Amino acid sequence: MEERIAAHKAIRDDLLKVVAQYPGCWARPTEGGSYIFLKLPDLKVTLTQFVKLCRAQAAVTVTPGTEFGPQFTQWIRLNFSQDHKAAVDAVDRICQMAMRYQA
Repeated sequence: MEERIAAHKAIRDDLLKVVAQYPGCWARPTEGGSYIFLKLPDLKVTLTQFVKLCRAQAAVTVTPGTEFGPQFTQWIRLNFSQDHKAAVDAVDRICQMAMRYQA
């Protein structure tokens, strides 16, 4: 179990490092969950459109933050898998999308 927890933390930490490279993107470190709640910069598309664009253009499925409360209009939630590289690559693609559609 300790080995799995350490691997999980390593994925989380690397995801947060990727997010930190993109101005306007931010995520709070999780405390054990296998997801991150990612705040996006202001976008020139709606959150619903952004979620669809992520799926179509970045091959990543995310959940709009508004599923967790109406106030989360600039947030998305994504689960990260046990595949470290795939998770890091996916978050990088999401953040690139945020830069592409930033207002």
